[in-house]
Amino acid sequence: MGHVIFKCPQTGLNVQHWLDEAEPDNPSSAYETVVCQACNRLHFINRLSGKLLGQQEE
Repeated sequence: MGHVIFKCPQTGLNVQHWLDEAEPDNPSSAYETVVCQACNRLHFINRLSGKLLGQQEE
């Protein structure tokens, strides 16, 4: 996937993170946990879309 940019739900800041290119084998592993550089909390990012778990469609 490469670089993804997501908005931290805690701070509202845009955060850049690197996700490797590997495709998940099953849909239950479609999310990857990442440590947010803005708030130091864990967030779940969908490996296919780059969106946060629970993120509203814009």
